[in-house]
Amino acid sequence: MKNKRGVMGIIIFFVVLFSILIIGWIASLSIAVIDFGSDTITPIMTSLPEEPVNFSKYSVFTFGQLNRVVQALPWLVGVGYVLAIGMSVAFALSFKVSPNPVFIGLYVSFILLLIFFSIILSNAYEDLFVQDNEISERLQEQLILSYMIIYAPHILTLIAFITGIFLFTGREGSGGFGI
Repeated sequence: MKNKRGVMGIIIFFVVLFSILIIGWIASLSIAVIDFGSDTITPIMTSLPEEPVNFSKYSVFTFGQLNRVVQALPWLVGVGYVLAIGMSVAFALSFKVSPNPVFIGLYVSFILLLIFFSIILSNAYEDLFVQDNEISERLQEQLILSYMIIYAPHILTLIAFITGIFLFTGREGSGGFGI
């Protein structure tokens, strides 16, 4: 087992993919709750009476601007999620050392673990997505992030197989199958 860097690269790659999936799921639900709270409190704060202090005037400056930021968060986090997945592929493809072919079994087991975990998270997200309540309406407004989380098993499977092909085919003079 001379080539330990290849094994660590595989493990780090899957930890990164697991982390991206979990962070995206939590971020999507958090944004939905924050958006619901912002949509609830902004109209109340901007319609307060003017006596003794005109809170509604100052609320327009604070809660109005904060509401604009909250409304932009789904797109910002969605684009960040897509970029994070793209960068994880670039991370995996930038390895200078190819792992030993013995570790293909480890890689496949990590792929299966990732697929099963993403199926569980995707189904849980879809259950929240199709309900008829305030949070599900907010989740349905998050187009990019909802699409990426619901179809995460397909996307992550494709990414894992493509990066597996590039990881184990080897680089010029750097191991792999010796080709």
